[in-house]
Amino acid sequence: MGVDTALQNSYSGNIQLLTQQLKLKIAPTVFQKPNCTGEVAFQDQIASEDADEKIARNEDVRNTDPNYARRKIVPRYFYRAPLVDTLDKVMLVKDPTSPIVQTNAASLARAKDNVVGLAFFATAYSGKAGADSNTLSGDQVISAGGVGLTMDKVRQSKKVLDKNEVPPEDRHFAITAEQVEDLLAITEVTSSDYAAVKALVNGQPGTLCGFDFVQSERLPISGTTRQCAAYHKTGIVLGIWIDLKASIDILPGKHFSAQIYAGQSYGATRLEEVKVVEVDCKE
Repeated sequence: MGVDTALQNSYSGNIQLLTQQLKLKIAPTVFQKPNCTGEVAFQDQIASEDADEKIARNEDVRNTDPNYARRKIVPRYFYRAPLVDTLDKVMLVKDPTSPIVQTNAASLARAKDNVVGLAFFATAYSGKAGADSNTLSGDQVISAGGVGLTMDKVRQSKKVLDKNEVPPEDRHFAITAEQVEDLLAITEVTSSDYAAVKALVNGQPGTLCGFDFVQSERLPISGTTRQCAAYHKTGIVLGIWIDLKASIDILPGKHFSAQIYAGQSYGATRLEEVKVVEVDCKE
């Protein structure tokens, strides 16, 4: 007993639509590296260099080697595979609003945002073999200070990125619902800033101090301290090994129940510490 190709294609298309367009929050705001292969992948980089000055007539050119660098990306694999007891119910996967499709897509989306959320603050590995560890320095961390998200923390985050000469475009600020509430309670927020925060509450893009705010509940929390992130898009890379593996399989050993399978493989890491600011907030 098989499953027709049209049904397989409908299921795959619905999962793709939901995970990539409707549910992901943090993952779309970082740099994407598709088609990764192997046990690990590397994102190669060239560090910035100062220009040499010519100070004498007919002087020799001073040649230098490019300052190459790289960051290691380690893949993880996530999947969901519920069983449907009768083949008749398999037709549910043709409907993108069905619980099976919605649940599988949502679980994969949450997993991907979890991976990216952890990568903001985790140790990143560099070097030819990916053995050198890199952590955020104290200058890149704004402590909670016993309070939630304040305008001072937002402005301080902007100042850190500005001092690091991070491009003003493609800056984002990942927060949770708790920090949105913090912002709404700030009396010093101007009318234009308040309108931006209100837009965020209503599920629309909100911008403050040049940051596009992203609301997600997938950010790490330790005790009462939530780790939020102010970052540039190229500060984090999301490497994709398997964008989507979707399949419907009939299992004779399960009395011909249908396995509705969806899986993805990806990994994330920080590319440059100077492009990420950890903003700790009390919850």
